[in-house]
This record gives sequence, C-alpha cells and structure tokens, in this order.
Amino acid sequence: MLDPLIRRYLSPLLTVPAERIAALGVSADALTVASFVIGLAALPPIGRRAYLVGLGLMALSRFIVLAGSAVARLKPPTPFGTYLGVVLDVVWTASVPFAFALGQPDRALAAMFLMLGLVARAAALSAEAKLGRGVAATALQFGGTLVGKTEIFVAFALACVFADWFSIIAYVLGLVCFVMTGFRVAHAWLQRT
Repeated sequence: MLDPLIRRYLSPLLTVPAERIAALGVSADALTVASFVIGLAALPPIGRRAYLVGLGLMALSRFIVLAGSAVARLKPPTPFGTYLGVVLDVVWTASVPFAFALGQPDRALAAMFLMLGLVARAAALSAEAKLGRGVAATALQFGGTLVGKTEIFVAFALACVFADWFSIIAYVLGLVCFVMTGFRVAHAWLQRT
C-alpha cells in the first residue's frame, strides 16, 4: 500500500546516485545480492536480541534495495535479475520471523504464524504474475495491496524497537497477509475465463 508512495518520493532523489553507481559498473543484480547478504547479517543480532543492530542492518539492506531498483530503471531489467530479486526477497522476508523465534523461543508460534502469512502473500503474488493480470480497480485493489515491502519493513522495525510486542505485531501482520491473499485469490477467481 505504501510502496508506490515511497517510490514516487524517493525515485527522483535516487536518480543521480543510481547513475553514478551504474557508471562504476555496479549492476542492479549485484546490489540485489549485496542487500540480501546485509539483510542476512541482520539475523544473528536479532537472534541474540541485539534488535537495534539488526534494525540498522535491515535498514541498510532496504536502502540498497531502493538503490538497486533505481539502477534497474536506467536499463531494462533482465528476467534473471527480476527472478533473483523475488527469490531473495521472499527468502529474506521469511527468515526474519525465524530470527525472532531464535531470540524469543516462547514466541515461536507467533513467528511461525507470521511466516505462514508471508509465504501465503508471496504465493499469491507469484501466482498472479503467472496469470499476467493486475488487480482490478475495485475494492479488491485496496485489499490486494494491503501488505507491501514497506509495510513489512515497518512491522519488522517496530518488532525490533518494541521487542516485547513481537507476538502482537506478528499476529497482526500475518493476519493482514492472509487477508491480502484472500483478496488476490478472489480477484483471480472473478477474472477466470
């Protein structure tokens, strides 16, 4: 829901840095891999309850993702680059609840619920991409875009800052992911031919 807004305001700010990064020969794929590695580096601190360190690494990782997207806009994205970005994003997103479960084993059930919700969201997005259709301009559009990368990052950041609220954050985000998946499945069902 917030992703288009973030893109609209940050894209112009990242154009010049993206041009400089591209001029150095750094590809969007390389930035995608770098952001994934930095994102993975956030997991051990979260698992050891060093939440602010984990949050800092997650923020750096997300910033590199934005830079990579800006570099990718300078030239047409490759099919492999798009594929790589989706796979690494899904793996990283699902691994963050696992890190919280390691740090707080008594909250593992909430972490697993969140992980299932994130997987359902990713499955719906992947299946829709195979259909080659977007979400219709109806109430389904709002419901089908409830959880984007920005909302996920904000939820993870809140969980790092307010670690004692992790279970509540996990259940709410997981539930919203399931609702979003339901909207996307309903849209696909209505569009069937």
